[in-house]
Amino acid sequence: MRKITAAIFMLFMSFSLLSQTTGATKPPKTKPEKEGYVKATVIKYEVENCGYILVLADKKKLQPDQLADEFKKNKLKVWVKYTVPKTQIPTTCMAGQSVKVEAIKKR
Repeated sequence: MRKITAAIFMLFMSFSLLSQTTGATKPPKTKPEKEGYVKATVIKYEVENCGYILVLADKKKLQPDQLADEFKKNKLKVWVKYTVPKTQIPTTCMAGQSVKVEAIKKR
């Protein structure tokens, strides 16, 4: 009887320890700023045939090369990573600097 009780106890302790080491702790969340994202707001800009632009926290306006439909919502707050192309893409929109959107996600 003692052997069965000891075996059950050891089995219980093994499962207990295993559950604590696998999946019990979440990896720490990294801040988007540390991943290279900046805060922006999507704005429907109806002047000069611009469509949607991005306005950064410092009020700088960016004209994205592309924007998925899910982000084409006026006043949508987003995190964005972008690069400025070496040669600017010709456009009729003069609202902001043309940029290539590398990544974007909702805030």
